[in-house]
Amino acid sequence: MNDSRSKDPDRQLQLLRVLLQDKGTIDCDVLEIATGTWAIHGDIPLDGEVLMAEFDTYDEARHALDEVLGEMGPTSDP
Repeated sequence: MNDSRSKDPDRQLQLLRVLLQDKGTIDCDVLEIATGTWAIHGDIPLDGEVLMAEFDTYDEARHALDEVLGEMGPTSDP
């Protein structure tokens, strides 16, 4: 069963922030993993590549990704 609280955009954004503080890295794309489910993925030290956050819409996922990337500041990646 889908718990709507698990895809709350604000909670997912907080989760992304925590994972990044714990030395995780985030990929700069949004994936549709099922109809109506969009995800941000990346790497965390122990588990490797994982889904880091899920959203109901592409726009919610893109907004969260933009927020997190903006907080990280400029990087040296092209």
